[in-house]
Amino acid sequence: MLGSILLSPFQVIRAFKYRDRAEIINDILKTIRESRWGRKKTQIMQTANLNYIQMNKYLRYLISHGFLQVTDKGNITITEKGTRFLQFLEVQRVQVIA
Repeated sequence: MLGSILLSPFQVIRAFKYRDRAEIINDILKTIRESRWGRKKTQIMQTANLNYIQMNKYLRYLISHGFLQVTDKGNITITEKGTRFLQFLEVQRVQVIA
């Protein structure tokens, strides 16, 4: 039964933990990687759960460092460098959990 599930104090605190920069970048890169033709800014903002200012800040950073690129149609796609970095973040996340 769902009502009988009790959370430890650690689990409750962790449920309200803020994301760090690596988690936000991970969410953005995963969102874009999942789409064949890239994503529009609004889709990234909604899927990665960011506000407009945060989204622009992270996108500028990721584009300027070569992790993302903007297509002629205005879609944002992930580069090979971005894909490798996302794989690195995922490996780091697994090592922290293990």
